[in-house]
Amino acid sequence: MLGAQKVKEVLSDYHNAVRFIHDKTVEGMNQGMTPDQLVEYVQLPEDLAGKDYLQPFYGHPEWGIRSVFNGYVGWFDGNATHLFPLSPKAEAQRVADLAGGPDQLTAKAHEAVASGDAQWAAQLADHLLAIEPNDREAKQIKAQALTQFAQDMVNATARNYYLTVAAELRGDLK
Repeated sequence: MLGAQKVKEVLSDYHNAVRFIHDKTVEGMNQGMTPDQLVEYVQLPEDLAGKDYLQPFYGHPEWGIRSVFNGYVGWFDGNATHLFPLSPKAEAQRVADLAGGPDQLTAKAHEAVASGDAQWAAQLADHLLAIEPNDREAKQIKAQALTQFAQDMVNATARNYYLTVAAELRGDLK
């Protein structure tokens, strides 16, 4: 970027985007919204969201929203169920039981990968790995899901993390 006017415009737009995310998040918090609700509620206005240099290449508005919430309120999102949740392993075992057992959960995870539902596939694989941390098939499913995520991910931080974790799960890294 060249020229004082262009520099001022870009820096002002960054400032305005960060301030908007902060202020809109606080507005939603004051309405009693949870972090997940805030992620849906807080959307940059089109005049900022459409700027090439404000695309989420490194950070992401969702991460900023969650950080603002956490900075003001802390970890508790207001849902009483989250005060003392089941352990990941206990929850995973119950989800597997609902699915008809780990084999059925594995089949559903494969279906999710095949249909391109990478988030669901990764979450199902996480349940399987909570039950059995060395489950090779679950690791492969999660690696496939993370690789699917990475293919269309604009955010370099997220893409690189997805690919690194996928490589670790496949045993490509030590």
